Amino acid sequence: MKIGLFSDTHYCNCETIGGWRNPKLAYERTRDAMEKFQKEGVDLCFSLGDMTDHIEGDTKEDIKSYFEKMLSLIKSYSIPFYSVPGNHDYLMLTREEIENELGLKAPPYTIEKEEYTFIILDANYRSDYRCFDEAGVLWTDSNLPPYQVEYLKKQLKKATKPVIVLVHENLDPTVDESHIIKNAEEIRKIIKDSNKVKMVIQGHYHCGKNSVIDEIPYLTLSAMCESKENPYKIIEI
Repeated sequence: MKIGLFSDTHYCNCETIGGWRNPKLAYERTRDAMEKFQKEGVDLCFSLGDMTDHIEGDTKEDIKSYFEKMLSLIKSYSIPFYSVPGNHDYLMLTREEIENELGLKAPPYTIEKEEYTFIILDANYRSDYRCFDEAGVLWTDSNLPPYQVEYLKKQLKKATKPVIVLVHENLDPTVDESHIIKNAEEIRKIIKDSNKVKMVIQGHYHCGKNSVIDEIPYLTLSAMCESKENPYKIIEI
């Protein structure tokens, strides 16, 4: 089974942001990634968050148009596609708008695909457990809210196949501290104790990282809008 992965495109109508993010380059890199996914016979693909960004003066309709352009490109390849929301995706849009108007399922949710179970989570919540769309985005204060912690426990308990967990922000404690989910230690223990999780996949930390924690690979993808090379990945499991 092959999985296509990319993260942090930060697409918007701008050549560069801050002098180092390249949103339009990331759009072309997404096209290249999808071409490769199709050529290699990828079974499903994931965007790991921060699909869009914004520039001064952008409106909610502008942000929707950025999403729509990215989704039109991705879906033109007819590969089953799933989105993990990132903090930037909530800058102007609500969970309901992203789900109902753009057609991107809001986590938590679970996918059964062949011999694997995929659990998709959303840690875009402040320490008071209000979602970023309500409370405002504070990317250094990400938390998995209690209802999703319970969801993870229940899904792991009933899983009969090996599990892969996907989330935008980082459960890996070895990345820069500002990128780590505040209750990551609790979540890692749940993952470890289940003895069912075979991999954790993340975005958010633009440098990317590969770690092994409790004998479980933790893969963090580099940002497509910043890396010198196109950092999409195809993993075979």
